[in-house]
Amino acid sequence: MSTIQQQPGSGYEGIASFCRMPMCFDISELEADVAIVGICMDCGTTYRSGARFGPKAIREGSMPYAMGYSPHHGFYDIERNQHLLAGKKIVDCGDIPTIPTLFIETLDVITQFIQEIRQRGAVPVVLGGDHSISFPVVRAFSDTRLHVIQFDTHLDLMDEVMGIRFSHANPMRRISELKHVTGITQIGIRGLLNQPEWVETASEVSRFFTAEQVRHSGEEFVTSHIPPQENVYISLDIDVLDPSVAPGTGTPEPGGLSYVELRELLRGCVMGRNLVGADIVEVNPLFDSSGRTGQVAARLLIDLLGSATFGSGSVPECG
Repeated sequence: MSTIQQQPGSGYEGIASFCRMPMCFDISELEADVAIVGICMDCGTTYRSGARFGPKAIREGSMPYAMGYSPHHGFYDIERNQHLLAGKKIVDCGDIPTIPTLFIETLDVITQFIQEIRQRGAVPVVLGGDHSISFPVVRAFSDTRLHVIQFDTHLDLMDEVMGIRFSHANPMRRISELKHVTGITQIGIRGLLNQPEWVETASEVSRFFTAEQVRHSGEEFVTSHIPPQENVYISLDIDVLDPSVAPGTGTPEPGGLSYVELRELLRGCVMGRNLVGADIVEVNPLFDSSGRTGQVAARLLIDLLGSATFGSGSVPECG
């Protein structure tokens, strides 16, 4: 029998759950504040596929942070001199089953799975996957009025792409059509792929801030325009970051936000508001040999959850 005392181990051993959080594969037994779940799907991609490997990349990128985590004290942030997520129970529920050849049916499965997580009282945090997965996730909150905050290079407001109404180019268009969504704020928009007609649509269904506006006016100015004391759902497309920070994505665009800018925006978005759910999408490890995009994505989720007051939603359902 080994005399070596068993230790927690390095960040590279065992099953790669998110930050080595406990796993739960039976939702009927879920007891947690936050439920991490992956959606390994990129059927909605119109350019460089590979986001279906995003959940695995984010989980692997989270492993180094597991060494600094404890269930009672959470993560210690030396810059803020405080513990993040202390006493909060976070579990990893694995991946939602997907059928690539049955895209619409899979969207329905996603909605049902997220509803089941919410029925257990946990806040769903989704690892994508391309951005098409955000619509069925937000659809699962039909009993709760909420404001959607999107971080992205692109407005994602196309009605159709080559006749397709559900892709990573139009999740915000579909989300804007949901009755329980009271508003949309889009942050970090930039580049040459946003069309004038999308801007016209945005004027009707959302308020957007370009990456240049963030740099010029500051994070506090941007987040001050988000309605206070709201239930908020955050959808974070990793391409909102500059490719020098997060190269592993399907549709990169120069001139993006820095990690610090995005971190401060996330903190401001949840301050005085109730986080009911979130997703992080478009992480594509096929275009990142270093693996840093997955690690940055994992760190951003820790930053977001560590700054948030969260719950399943406390406002009345829509009439």
